[in-house]
Amino acid sequence: MATVVGAIGTSHSPMLLTNPRLWRERAAQDRSNKELYDTSGRHVTFDELSAAVGDRYAAELTDEVWEQRYTACVEGMDRLAADLAELRPDVLVVIGDDQEEVFDATNQPSMAIFWGDRWETGTMEGAPPGEFFEAVKSGYAMDAVHQFDGHPQLALDAIRGLVARDFDVASVASTPPGHGFGHAYGFIIQRLLGERTDVPVVPVMLNTYYPPNQPSARRCHDFGRALRAALEASPVDARVVLVASGGLSHFVVDEQLDRRVLDGIARRDAESLRGIPDDLLNAGSSEIRNWVAVAGAMHDREVLWSEYAPCYRTAAGTGCGMGFLRWQ
Repeated sequence: MATVVGAIGTSHSPMLLTNPRLWRERAAQDRSNKELYDTSGRHVTFDELSAAVGDRYAAELTDEVWEQRYTACVEGMDRLAADLAELRPDVLVVIGDDQEEVFDATNQPSMAIFWGDRWETGTMEGAPPGEFFEAVKSGYAMDAVHQFDGHPQLALDAIRGLVARDFDVASVASTPPGHGFGHAYGFIIQRLLGERTDVPVVPVMLNTYYPPNQPSARRCHDFGRALRAALEASPVDARVVLVASGGLSHFVVDEQLDRRVLDGIARRDAESLRGIPDDLLNAGSSEIRNWVAVAGAMHDREVLWSEYAPCYRTAAGTGCGMGFLRWQ
């Protein structure tokens, strides 16, 4: 029988893959970002955000602070990589989100699982020019088309088990022509698996970003519990590790929301996690749904450790709340 031997959660922000000296390049792009939401969930322009916040976060923008935040993130990622090596997974089941890499508006399932033999990454066509994103592409395995192993039998058992538990997930048997899996999955392989790129990875996709069919936090939590039950009912003899990929809050840092998520997970407070309002799960912050799903799966397991680093890149508060966590 398959056994879930552990789980981790990690941010996958491009800021994690670049030297902090390049964060100012990313900060300049925030001024034209049309996906900014303030901490109340209101859609705002950068100028509106800046007018409301002023220079509240100016002290966070020194080279010294950025280096401290980046160092903390690197230590968190290195610790997760070491944990994965210790756990010796036969399969990773990565719960991430698709950002028009595999799907688009013609077909955007709320939940989907890849069950093919091998899956391919896409390339970052149309990324903003500059040194920042050039540094990011290889870290996401999106500098070229790369192929990685899936685990068809375990994935099929998960799909069938979820359907039996009233989750009618979409199934993906092959990488669609002209498309490829994206950063939520390539980051895990490139940054955390190290030399063990032969470990099969089953991509699980939640539609965190795109209305109108984003699952609620409650539904994500239930999905996680059902997913683990389906996996552990599989006759496949495998050590399985679950991964929550993405988040925490961005493109506007919301420390209160991030700490609610991490504290709720640490306390195994299902009601707090299930009650996160939809209107706070916008843009990049929507990836918190991936963490809630894995928290549902690991509802009976303790958290061994977690780290949090709020990484601001403008005085108006844009940036990313970086989280790193391991469940028992």
